[in-house]
Amino acid sequence: MTATFDFTLAHPAQEHAALLAALEQFGEQRVLMPAVRYRLGLVVDELISNCIAHGTVPGQDMTIRILVTDLEDKVEIEITDAGPKFDPSTHPISRCPEKGPAAIGGMGLYLVRNLASDLVYTRGQSSNHLRITLAKASQEPECNSRK
Repeated sequence: MTATFDFTLAHPAQEHAALLAALEQFGEQRVLMPAVRYRLGLVVDELISNCIAHGTVPGQDMTIRILVTDLEDKVEIEITDAGPKFDPSTHPISRCPEKGPAAIGGMGLYLVRNLASDLVYTRGQSSNHLRITLAKASQEPECNSRK
């Protein structure tokens, strides 16, 4: 049976932790495998953190809506925000280094792209809409730079 989780952040920085706690509770109620709950939380946390850090402008609408749909073989995540236009599916990302530590910054989008089986961005008249699909059966890939 399909179920949805709908959460709106009116004050994203203050409500971020409550979102993650509610999302984890949703995953537990849906009896999602721990690896799926982990990927779901990680992807949502990274994308919302990016919205807060780079997409909120004081004095403007900072509302972020997260809709998660648990389907039979996948979990779909939809994030809508009123921030400036930003397409994370085409934004240049850092690659895993051949040797040595990874550079700070830019790895979050790399991680999201590698965990997602599909990522689709659209821009409405005044909002970003990102749809991410997580396949329930997939395993975390090795660090690679193919996506």
